[in-house]
Amino acid sequence: MTALNSSQLPSNLREQNTNPLDIDLDVIEGEIPRDCQGYGFWMVPTPQNGAIPWFNGCAQIYRLDLQDAASNKVHLKSQAFLTPSVICDRQVDNALEPCWKNIFNLQKLLFGRLFKFQNRGGLARLSPRLGVQNQCNTALQAFQDPENKTWRMFATIDSGRPFELDLTTLKPVTPVGHREEWLALEVEGIPGIGKFELPWIFPMNMSGAHPAYDEKTGEIFLINPVFDIELVDELNVSLDRPETRIHIWHGRHVGEGKSFHTAQILDDRTNEPVIIKQSTHQIVITENYLVIIDTAFRIEYDRMLFEKLPARTQNAHNQVWLVPREQLATQETVVAKHIEIPHECVHFFADRDDNGGENITLHLVLASGHDVSEWVQATDTTWTNEAIDPAFYGAPPGVYDKQGFAKCVINAKTGKIVNQENCLFEEFWGVALPTYPGIQGTSPAKFENIWVNYTGCYSEMTPKRLIELYGLYPFREVPIYEIPASKAAGILRWSPIEMKVTDSYAVEPGFLVTSPIYIPKEGQTHELEGYIATMVVTPTGSEFWLWQAGNLKSGPIAKLRHKDVKFAFSLHSAWSPEIAPRNSDYKVNVREDMNASDSKYFLPGWIKEIFEKYIYPEFE
Repeated sequence: MTALNSSQLPSNLREQNTNPLDIDLDVIEGEIPRDCQGYGFWMVPTPQNGAIPWFNGCAQIYRLDLQDAASNKVHLKSQAFLTPSVICDRQVDNALEPCWKNIFNLQKLLFGRLFKFQNRGGLARLSPRLGVQNQCNTALQAFQDPENKTWRMFATIDSGRPFELDLTTLKPVTPVGHREEWLALEVEGIPGIGKFELPWIFPMNMSGAHPAYDEKTGEIFLINPVFDIELVDELNVSLDRPETRIHIWHGRHVGEGKSFHTAQILDDRTNEPVIIKQSTHQIVITENYLVIIDTAFRIEYDRMLFEKLPARTQNAHNQVWLVPREQLATQETVVAKHIEIPHECVHFFADRDDNGGENITLHLVLASGHDVSEWVQATDTTWTNEAIDPAFYGAPPGVYDKQGFAKCVINAKTGKIVNQENCLFEEFWGVALPTYPGIQGTSPAKFENIWVNYTGCYSEMTPKRLIELYGLYPFREVPIYEIPASKAAGILRWSPIEMKVTDSYAVEPGFLVTSPIYIPKEGQTHELEGYIATMVVTPTGSEFWLWQAGNLKSGPIAKLRHKDVKFAFSLHSAWSPEIAPRNSDYKVNVREDMNASDSKYFLPGWIKEIFEKYIYPEFE
């Protein structure tokens, strides 16, 4: 893996040890407090070589056992998360490479490449004959078993079904929901053909990386849209009829071959299905409503077919739908109130208290034109027309304007914005991955503090192509010719009550703080008494840092590392109060769900053999 040549970023940012780890970390600085509660989890995609987006890689899950810290050592477990499509990808490569070994097998020699998975359009990895790889490499959702009250967890991605894992082994156990329950990508409007169901054993099921979870009711809310995106305007080819569904799951089956109660969501302006144009990266709940936003993470299907197509700008305004939960739980069709909120976001949260829907308070992490669905490409240059070091190819692009938070109070009954306050940061650029006390995906009665890392601003990771694309961004604060060459990375605490940053810590050049997670303190009476655990990539390796939640400015209270630990640019984190071997009857039969012998897939014998030898045994 190529090392980064940067004075601001760690040189090993795209390196990852994908071997299983079951080790004790050494405390190299400070001391681990003995009153940490629970276990921290992190999701880290493994970057591929070349100009492939770093986020388009196999998932590696890390678990830090802070609850069991003793003798100034903390146990770490790490495991590659191998879903059926990831296993299939690897085994297809093994079967076809090197090509000379198939010289006497004409079927493989002539048609084998149709089954290979390839990187298409950046964030997608697909096989023309098998479908889309579901890496489940973005986030993790903890929840409590409805019957035995043990804690469980599943991994997510924006373009696939979630997969539940065993908290002790970190290996996948079962998909969430049966194939037939999930809307899949289909194509219609092909001249002379009409509607065409793609014969993929690995379909593309659009979802969201961040479901919503209600600890009180046990409801888990999963979104499943079919986007309104034309593939190629000139050919008049489009996706199937746009639709948005919400699945409600309680962690168990609700009938033969059924996991969910599902409702179709209609837009109150048209009484037609809600149309998503970009993504549904996150959904949240209040006491009485579920909130959907068409988030600023634009998934462009046409670039999967034609990779050279230019990027398109994201919508600078949030398209929001407020779904009544009372109807959602019982009806098959629910009308949602639409509202538009200026200044787009990818991540957002909601206070649970909503005053009967008259005061829904949303907390938005403002993207400010930052397009995280893009990546640094081989043809990119910096703003000053300098070539970008190939080591940065595939990296998420640097930011090119101020970011921050917004608090927006809306009335679900009238669809009006009651009040909106925006706060953009002067010094904290690249506001990234938030955390807060409790189970991520839940909504506390009222948000008091949000901790978030910020990645800084680095000219070598900021392509001129994207600066020009968003040059006329309507909420631009910093003119494009005044974008700073660099800004430090670090971590901050945001107060939604005071609407300001109340605490922060900047790291030195060459360090990058990523993926914070809140760790409660035993017996705490206030959330500032807890801790924040983060991944940190340093000039000399990978470390875990622990902070006192109410005193970031004093720096980390402990640093942990081990020579075998190497992690890349991480994504989201999670926390669970307990871990135990999975104890649940819920399981989707993968052999039936992904039946390679089904004639509708017309798969050759050597592909069926891969399923029989390498996939089915892992999930039985």
